[in-house]
Amino acid sequence: NVLAMSGRAVEAAGDVSTLLLDKTGTITLGNRQAAEFVPVHGTTAAELADAAQLSSLADETPEGRSVVVLAKERYGLRERHQGELAQAEWIAFTAQTRMSGVDVDGRRIRKGAAGSVVTWVRERGGTVGEDADGITGRISEAGGTPLLVAVEDEAGARVLGVIHLKDVVKD
Repeated sequence: NVLAMSGRAVEAAGDVSTLLLDKTGTITLGNRQAAEFVPVHGTTAAELADAAQLSSLADETPEGRSVVVLAKERYGLRERHQGELAQAEWIAFTAQTRMSGVDVDGRRIRKGAAGSVVTWVRERGGTVGEDADGITGRISEAGGTPLLVAVEDEAGARVLGVIHLKDVVKD
């Protein structure tokens, strides 16, 4: 909604060709929500959803909670809780690692900033497919925030896919 305070303001608005907005908090609520899980080639959506949900169980941020909700509602995964995974080691997000995750049942799952997760995978001798870079690029170009999800298990370290976070537009 735009409120014109004078006739002159309306006339001046006709000359505007570009409008710049600081979107976070101005036209959006400022809390990103998981909108989609995008698997890389060779990974199923169900496998990505499972890993994304597990890596987010200890994440109390709105983003983390939304990953758990998306996995449950869109992919039919039953709701799980940290207490069910007594042997799990939870990896908290830090500004240094830019990742969080969980080590459980012989798997090490990480979720976070693309560069950090790619480095984590490569340090473990894993590979990162070209499609992961393409997916993160498309999400970023569309104004979203990509979070990579990776796993290290008996098959080695690899990227499973991308969580697409979108900011919620105000009504």
